Amino acid sequence: MENSLYVGLSRQLVLDHAMTLVANNVANANTPGYRAQNPMFEEYIAKSSGYTNQDPLSMVYDMGQYDTTSPGSIQVTGGTYDVALMGPGFIEVMAPSGQTQYTRGGDFTLNGNSELVTSAGFRVSGPGGNPVSIPVGSEEVVITNSGEVTADGNVVGKISVVEFDNIQDLTPAGNGLYSSSIPGRAATETTVKQGAIEGSNINPVQEMTRMIEILRTYQSTMNMMKNEHDRQMGAIQKISKLNA
Repeated sequence: MENSLYVGLSRQLVLDHAMTLVANNVANANTPGYRAQNPMFEEYIAKSSGYTNQDPLSMVYDMGQYDTTSPGSIQVTGGTYDVALMGPGFIEVMAPSGQTQYTRGGDFTLNGNSELVTSAGFRVSGPGGNPVSIPVGSEEVVITNSGEVTADGNVVGKISVVEFDNIQDLTPAGNGLYSSSIPGRAATETTVKQGAIEGSNINPVQEMTRMIEILRTYQSTMNMMKNEHDRQMGAIQKISKLNA
């Protein structure tokens, strides 16, 4: 008798996950390089728990999530250390744990050691994981299309840009960063543009519409489960009176 409640509960669980992703998308609508996250669901066939050979139950299984890979719009800032990527690549950064992570958010600045860092303070990596350091007092810093960094005409480092065969292999790690168990390869289809950043690819209106749809579906499922619970309680009461 509880089969319909189980189906409803499985639906509510995945709707809760979907709402979390949409809320995160809305919160990051202005985060440079952020890419929309979307839930993935699959039908899960479960055997009926009844005493007779009933039809199997069609439940909802939460498979995880995937990113919308379309790039955000390019915004010209004129900032010396702002960079945007033209192409599918990602910039390597060094997390505090020592793990290499990846980002498309190019709103960089300098830390106290005059090293190029992300807005969250993670060091931007050069080839081999070395930091990109800008000599103190440099008057003209140029970042070329290949990511090479020069200060007053002298090469001081290079921003490491890598590409992946399958972008969906990347796992969101927060702060606009991604991690991957598969190392990226040197970029061949991506160029670096100084003085610009890539915005997020979030469509706020679309995300708010999705949020409303998820909320309505959740409420509809909740009402269905309540009605089913009331029906079962009514049946139990009637059976109890007949057997009294």
